[in-house]
Amino acid sequence: MFVRDRLQLLLDEDSFIEDAMFAECQNEHLPADGVVTGTGRMNGQTVCVMANDSTVKAGSWGVKTVEKIIRIQETAEKLNCPMLYLVDSAGARITDQIAMFPGRRGAGRIFYNQVKLSGRIPQICLLFGPSAAGGAYIPAFCDIVVMVEGNASMYLGSPRMAEMVIGEKVSLEEMGGAKMHCSISGCGDILAKTEEEAIQIARTYLTYMPANYTEKPKRAAAIAPKPSEITLQDLIPKGQNTPLICISSLIFTH
Repeated sequence: MFVRDRLQLLLDEDSFIEDAMFAECQNEHLPADGVVTGTGRMNGQTVCVMANDSTVKAGSWGVKTVEKIIRIQETAEKLNCPMLYLVDSAGARITDQIAMFPGRRGAGRIFYNQVKLSGRIPQICLLFGPSAAGGAYIPAFCDIVVMVEGNASMYLGSPRMAEMVIGEKVSLEEMGGAKMHCSISGCGDILAKTEEEAIQIARTYLTYMPANYTEKPKRAAAIAPKPSEITLQDLIPKGQNTPLICISSLIFTH
């Protein structure tokens, strides 16, 4: 799906208010500098969103991209509302790196803000495509990461780079694919079959999570437990980095 189609499915109808729409407006090849940011509502709850536009330079980051992401993070902090990252990016543009990283409002500020917001508001990452190089830190700092099977990937260096440096041939799926991260590394929490499913998971997640640390979790009518021969000890994986896939099945199935 295109980025605005994703936002249309994610947010309540006619609730999205875009920020910095005219970034890089004088460059016909960089509409909005490859990222859409703004506020909207999910099930009536105010949220802030950043979404990479993969049709613009493969969703790569430029100087204005960084500024827009920082701005919407600051808005989320001000509104004390959930922050969603819809990631589909090839990473930072080589041509912009000199201007992008230095300074207090350089690209590193994005990750600083994520750490600052951790524990204060929910931070949700929907990984639709690649998340390369520095962009791979965004999902790593989020509370929950939903990855789309067959499309999503997350890595610091590409398979081509690995072969050049250490001589090892490895596929993209083996290095940083959705299945690998959701079953081995633990960087991914939930593996979605489709983009639509990933979006629905995010909408469902926010129905039982508070908007910020000052609110109490929502309560629902109790459901009688189903008898099971499986114990909690059987459910929890032995490896510390193994994703708790049992938790997602309990939540989203029952």
